[in-house]
Amino acid sequence: MSANPSRGRNVLFRLFILGQLADNLLGGAMAGLKVRPNDFAVLSAIRAFQPVTPSRLAALLGMPATTLSSYLRRLEARRLIRRRPNPDDGRSSLLEVTKTGDRHTVSAYPALQGSVARVHERLDYSPRELDLALDRLEDAMRAVLSTRVEPSRPGGSTRRPGPRARRRGR
Repeated sequence: MSANPSRGRNVLFRLFILGQLADNLLGGAMAGLKVRPNDFAVLSAIRAFQPVTPSRLAALLGMPATTLSSYLRRLEARRLIRRRPNPDDGRSSLLEVTKTGDRHTVSAYPALQGSVARVHERLDYSPRELDLALDRLEDAMRAVLSTRVEPSRPGGSTRRPGPRARRRGR
């Protein structure tokens, strides 16, 4: 690992920053393509796991179902994915990438691969070490989310209802 000192920010703030940087890096590399980085990520996941249910896809991506549904509506409107009834569950559907969606996804791979290679060139440790650290971080975050508790307030105080809540309670 690097001998450089830590920047001292909390892990969630660092992840926010890294997400912004990744979006800028990949967005620049994908400029001129017919798919944006976040849509590419969702399309790639559908392509890798198809046919896949929206709930399974949301779990794989670590994304709320409501957020995913916005992506799916946009991708369906552009005819990059299609839904078909799930024969195992009449309440659910299965997602698949269309031929057009497949072409758009495959056309973005060189931009992704080039961006990843550029980042790996700047690391002073192996990409394998990075992958293992990211796997551990993802596992830790999924574990935390699976055992969610109500947030506590500083000093252990409970929140008192504001004036509007008191008026409604009359």
